[in-house]
Amino acid sequence: MVTELVEGQESAREQQGTFLTGTVEKVAFRNAETGYTVLRLRTAIMPDLQTLVGRLQPLRPGDLVRATGTWKDDKAWGRQFEASEADIVASDVNAGIEAYLASGVVPGIGEELAKRVALHFGEKLADVLATRPERLQEVQGIGATLATRIADAWQREDKQRNLMVFFHGNGLGPAKARAIIEAYGEEAIAKVSDDPYALARDVRGFGFSSADDVARRLGIAPDASVRLVAALEEAMRQAADAGHTAVPKAILLADAAQLLALPRDAIEPAFESAIRLGLLRAEGENGQQIQLAALADAEDTIARRLGAIGSSPSAWAARLDPTGALAAADRSLGVELAPTQREAVKVALSAKITIITGGPGTGKTTLVRAILAAIDSLAARAGESTVRVALAAPTGRAAKRLTESTGVEAKTLHRLLEADPGRGFRRHAGRPLEVDLLVCDEMSMVDTNLMAALLDALPDDAALLLVGDADQLPSVGPGQVLDDLIRSGRVPTIRLTEIFRQASQSAIVTNAHAINEGRLPRFLHRDDELGDFYGIRADTPEAVRERLVELVAKRIPQRFGLDPWTDVQVLSPMNRGPLGTQALNAVLRQCLNPEPIATVERGDIVFAVGDKVMQIENDYDREVYNGDLGRVTAIDRQARTLRAIIDSRELLYTFSDLSALAPAYAVTIHKAQGSEYPAVVLALGRQHGRMLRRRLLYTAITRARRLVVIVGDYQALERAVHDVGENGRRTLLIDKFKQKDPV
Repeated sequence: MVTELVEGQESAREQQGTFLTGTVEKVAFRNAETGYTVLRLRTAIMPDLQTLVGRLQPLRPGDLVRATGTWKDDKAWGRQFEASEADIVASDVNAGIEAYLASGVVPGIGEELAKRVALHFGEKLADVLATRPERLQEVQGIGATLATRIADAWQREDKQRNLMVFFHGNGLGPAKARAIIEAYGEEAIAKVSDDPYALARDVRGFGFSSADDVARRLGIAPDASVRLVAALEEAMRQAADAGHTAVPKAILLADAAQLLALPRDAIEPAFESAIRLGLLRAEGENGQQIQLAALADAEDTIARRLGAIGSSPSAWAARLDPTGALAAADRSLGVELAPTQREAVKVALSAKITIITGGPGTGKTTLVRAILAAIDSLAARAGESTVRVALAAPTGRAAKRLTESTGVEAKTLHRLLEADPGRGFRRHAGRPLEVDLLVCDEMSMVDTNLMAALLDALPDDAALLLVGDADQLPSVGPGQVLDDLIRSGRVPTIRLTEIFRQASQSAIVTNAHAINEGRLPRFLHRDDELGDFYGIRADTPEAVRERLVELVAKRIPQRFGLDPWTDVQVLSPMNRGPLGTQALNAVLRQCLNPEPIATVERGDIVFAVGDKVMQIENDYDREVYNGDLGRVTAIDRQARTLRAIIDSRELLYTFSDLSALAPAYAVTIHKAQGSEYPAVVLALGRQHGRMLRRRLLYTAITRARRLVVIVGDYQALERAVHDVGENGRRTLLIDKFKQKDPV
């Protein structure tokens, strides 16, 4: 058992043996004859220094100690932990040195040679490196030159080396050790010893499981309060990863208990601690809806800012003549707007915040162009200042399409807000955007945190036009902002349903609408006619993979003249399984890139020269974003680097940065959000199970511009068309928005 952070529990455990783990801050007293010692200890589970007393071995400030004993209330000195024993928690130094040497710090030493060195010298390894490095030549494969390089590296940057050795000795690889040191600097050991679970919050690449491994090695007990609080946080993070911004309290406690394999009543006291510490917030009726504090703040910001923007006067709308503006729009577009479109333009020009939503071919882009043309008419009037308009979208590819369709430069939201990696955004309430109208496309992809940042940076007198397809998948990140704003009924919403003549000739467009209405798509079967929507039946995963490879490598390039590398994208509902992206990437690589000149493995993922890859993390410094596609051009094992051309630019990745890339012969439908491809080949099978949902299918086929081919099981297709699923995302945005002033 372990002492708890939660107040009021000490008495119940007073007589039980408990553990206390912490770092010695000060040796207040020590009797050299009896060994009786008074220490001041900094722990991971209590905010203040704790007093540890007992007959103990000599200890020094900085030692990490794990003591066994009981809590006592001393009349003179107050509450203190009386230890029956206290041990120094040491990492496996030898293993740490071995991992450090193998980490690439010394060119010419890899894992095998580092292991031979560690085995040869055993416990004497640290002493040999520090005082007799010439003995390294006793190990086969190490000559005088390499021994000197090893010795020089060992003597160099002593503090950095000790940090690396400590973390390697606690089971962490080079990349994770470096990430911790980068986040915490010279205080890394102290910070991790104080609260190893902070790694999941602060350090890239760490989740609860890996932080829990570190905690276990440091002696933190299974029922320590710091662990229970961390499990509650982790359960909330998992809910956020699934799209939720709020979780009912009962479900949260059950999820955390399951995560730790502990009874629910063991978790309840830690819940109050998490609330007190400001990690979680209790919201909703009777505080039964729980949110991560950051997501609660983000929803509060969205609701507050929408109310403030919606109730403030426009910087330009009063100067606009609706009749003249519509005439200007007609002239600019070269066609007369339909009556429904004219009404939509009027609404958008008169409201401070407007939503335009509709499926493919319904004229969303035409409306945006008409609104921009109408606003441009202001600038043509003598004496009028120009309306400052900004266009943005969540991804680079979506921003590029918006630029092409409107003729106005569009930026990614992150670039518009001047993202500062690790620090947030440079545009905010204190330095707002200099804009009168902001048009944001692909709104279904905008999550709660990004929407909050956007609205925080928007001045009150600016107008906001939100454009998107509400029937597509919601954002990858938490929330369903577009859905929630539409369902709130408090934002003027233009819902486009009419398919215009040119678009109605596309089977992709008509089938997308059919699927959205719960009807099966109609396939083209004639071989003598080139169409844009095909279905190929294949009832087993093996048959699907075989037909899919043939399509991508041969039939589509031959019949449609499309490049299998740049024009054809294979999509799947999920990563794992016989028809997941992992399996499909393997068979497609075998066909399209069978004999690469170099490869590198990262976990169970292989990258090869020539591979098609996708950037799966936003890199604001290099302006490469999640969803950008490219190809690997070089792999240098000695330099531990990979080069890839992404979006026409060659970028260098170190092996430790490869988590930012993924093979992309096949990608998930979620990863394809916001992108468009000339041709989409969709793999469908009953193995995709609960992922076979209408929204997922609809999103997949609307990624294609010229060609869709669905390969798979007819029953899987039927299930996907008819299964609307549940609106499974739990959010509190609508409730919070309704409490504010109407837009």
